[in-house]
This record gives sequence, structure tokens and C-alpha cells, in this order.
Amino acid sequence: MAGFEISRTLPAITRGKDNPPNGTAERLPRLIDRRNLLPVAARWLSARIDEARVLPRESGPTPVREMWPRWYAYHQQRLRATHLRQKLETELLKATGGIPTVELSIPGTDQLTSVRSFADINRLTPELDTEQLSEARVELRRRRKQWRETDQRLGYSDAVTREQELAHKAGIAGRVMRITAPSSLIEVTAKLHCLIVMHDPGRKLELTPWPELRRLLKDLMRIGERG
Repeated sequence: MAGFEISRTLPAITRGKDNPPNGTAERLPRLIDRRNLLPVAARWLSARIDEARVLPRESGPTPVREMWPRWYAYHQQRLRATHLRQKLETELLKATGGIPTVELSIPGTDQLTSVRSFADINRLTPELDTEQLSEARVELRRRRKQWRETDQRLGYSDAVTREQELAHKAGIAGRVMRITAPSSLIEVTAKLHCLIVMHDPGRKLELTPWPELRRLLKDLMRIGERG
């Protein structure tokens, strides 16, 4: 549908500049602050997990280092889906003039009542005459039809559904990863990165333990850099 172009396959996480010609992951930037913490951690983890693919895989549960790329891919797709949904929502509201409603004037008062459903109109039956009720139903039906047609053309409802699906998948993947026992510093870092992304994506929470957890994420990357 128009405007709805999110892939339903998980994209590969590429390292780009984090994988120089000599094969060694680029070092952490000198300054890691609240603004760049999570993107830097994601690039750092992607590079180290990519390097760890050559390690032998032990039998047993899926390791965290294999869970993190799938969870992060879902997370990135969910962000893109949210951006698309917001864009389409703005276009839909602009094209239709807003959510389908009808403004009704209550006789004997200066009050205007906004109604969104036929049930709301029916509740006003004692206060409005038959002609007003009929006009209100016709107008609400017209506006709903305009909304549905514009929604179908833009693909807004599909975008909402897709965003919800990806949020659900990312949530499940993140929760499973967070209860899986780590086996390395990289996996501990991946679990902490996931925790912060899911609960403090804007890095705005100031109450303990969130500032401490953000500092811990930086500490783990610094230690991993020396390892």
C-alpha cells in the first residue's frame, strides 16, 4: 500500500566504519555522553558479536550473543515503523480534518457537544429533534467514510498494526534475552544495552538506578576495549 514499505524480513546489522580494512573493530570514541551512548554501544556490540561468530558454539540454549542481533533488528524496524505511522497519521488527520466527529449544539444553551459514535448521538435523543439527529448521523457517516477511504489509500491502519507487531516481537525477544545467563563480558553488555533501550530509550530517567546503569554500560565497553 502507498507509503507502507517496511520489509518483513530482519535486516542485517552492518558495521560500516566499525570494521576497518585490517579487520579490527574501530575503538570507542573519546567522548561517550548521554546523547550517543546507546548508538555507540550498538555499534560496539555489533562489531564484537560479529567477531565472535568464529568461536565454537556449545550445545545448549541460544547464547545472548546470538539473541542480541535479532532483538536489535526488531527494535530498529519498530523505530522505523513508528516513524512511518506518525507520518501517515499526520497526513491522515490533515486530509480528513481530524478524527471523525460531529459538533452538535444543545438547544437552550451555548454548549457544543462533540460526538464520535452513533451511540453518542442516540444518547442525545431527548435533547435534539429528529431532523438534527438525522443530520448528525448522515454527517458522521460521511466523515467516517472519508476517514476509511483515506486510511486505505495511505495505509495508516496497516502501519499501526505493523508497529504493534514489531513492538510485541521486540518485547518478547528482549525479555527472553534478559533472563538468559550471559557467558562473557560482551553478553553482559548486550543485556544491559537491551535493558536501557527498552526502559530508558531517551536517556532521560534521572532516578537511581538509571544514571548508574548508563555509566555501567560505558564502563563495560571500556573494559571490553582493553580485553
